[in-house]
Amino acid sequence: MIEVRRFGSLEEAAFLRDEVNALNRASARPDPFSTFEFYENYLRYDEYFPRGRGLRLWFLAAFSAGRLVGYMALKQTTQRVLGLRASKLDFLVTYDDDRPQLVARPEQALAVSEAFYAYLLERKREWSFLEFRQQDAASPLFPPPAAVQLKGYLVRQWPSLDNGTIHVCWSTLDAYFKSFSKKFRSNVSRQMRSLLAAGEVEYLASSDPATTPALFELYRGIEPRSWKLRAGVAIGRHSQWVEYFKGLLDARQPMRVSVHVLLLDGAPIAGLINGEFMKGLYALHIVYDESLSRLAPGSAMLLMGMRQAIDGRYAFFNLLSGFGYYKLRWQAQMTQTRIAQIYRVGSPMYWRRVLGDWKRRVFPARSKEMPALFNFTRRDVCERKGGHAEPGEIPRLRISREERERIAALIAEVRKGDGEFLSAVELAAAMPFPTQRDHAGAVSGCRAFRNESITVPMTLINSPTSMPTSAPATPNRSIPQ
Repeated sequence: MIEVRRFGSLEEAAFLRDEVNALNRASARPDPFSTFEFYENYLRYDEYFPRGRGLRLWFLAAFSAGRLVGYMALKQTTQRVLGLRASKLDFLVTYDDDRPQLVARPEQALAVSEAFYAYLLERKREWSFLEFRQQDAASPLFPPPAAVQLKGYLVRQWPSLDNGTIHVCWSTLDAYFKSFSKKFRSNVSRQMRSLLAAGEVEYLASSDPATTPALFELYRGIEPRSWKLRAGVAIGRHSQWVEYFKGLLDARQPMRVSVHVLLLDGAPIAGLINGEFMKGLYALHIVYDESLSRLAPGSAMLLMGMRQAIDGRYAFFNLLSGFGYYKLRWQAQMTQTRIAQIYRVGSPMYWRRVLGDWKRRVFPARSKEMPALFNFTRRDVCERKGGHAEPGEIPRLRISREERERIAALIAEVRKGDGEFLSAVELAAAMPFPTQRDHAGAVSGCRAFRNESITVPMTLINSPTSMPTSAPATPNRSIPQ
């Protein structure tokens, strides 16, 4: 028999830390966003929790014979609907991360799901609406197990953001690049050659917790020149979100975070933040200077991210959710997900849903004839701003002298630590296609920061075999150009 207990804080559940992390590693889909340390960091620095919206943690733990066999982190929010107070239960972690899930061993997942449903339905007076976001076909939560009786509830499901994951089946970056379509290969190589010809291009990367804070500051310096800041999806959109990412850099986090920054004439123009966990690499966030979008610096960073995945021998590179049109070009496999919604009949949220369904029937929305092949949000904010460089023109970066001095100090600090530094020639040599910068031919490696004597890439130093085995507001917009 399975017993379910609810914890209102992680402090109450702290005695389960090791069991939670071990169960996550033994589950069908281990992920860094279901570790105890990730939850702690999330709750400590999330921009809405615990102040502002009255959120309440529902950490559900399932036990069999006194042993933890499953868990699920939910949150309860209360709002006014149709003039009445109503509560909603949904996953704690937002869709900026991977698909939230019920964590259990594969052979026990269905029984744990039944136990969680029984627990939630017995307490139906405490909530009006239950929502499980981004559930894929393997989810034990939806459709609900056959034993779950939902008479007296309205059940709805809607398409959600698909997950894009590149399953690493190439041994070299060259082999991966050759798997692209001919047109996409041409576009990427042409843009990279233009980028290398624009000035002195350099690349910095590290996963050393002593070095990543300085790289993170360089990364943040790009955001004011990115469309993401105006769209409200930048890390700097809220001070708490900045602290949340700084928390992920902590060496005690099971997910090892690496920060990658591309420099042009000594100024950061693009960056990528990846998280390494067990056999997987996760693209947590990406940014680039939109004035240089013609040179596709974001694509250059994604290509270097895939280089990290291949050299580090990871099983997959998870690009998280949304923007499948773009991720498919990079050989990502798209996994469909859906939002499962369960309304308690007669509750305020139930009546709001009934009214919404009626409106959709009477005033049907126009369906799109073709899927979008561009980023709506980016196009919208760029059109509102207006002003683009003329074709062939390389815009001059407007960076003050004080800011350049700060950037130079950060770069010097980064180079003192452990990581990887590629000059323009070395970066060109790392590309899986010929470039104008690659004229020397002999340069094919990288230089390490410390003493500049180590030639092993950072991605191999921090391969899955050396990683810890226990235990980042809108759809994930970290990947598209």
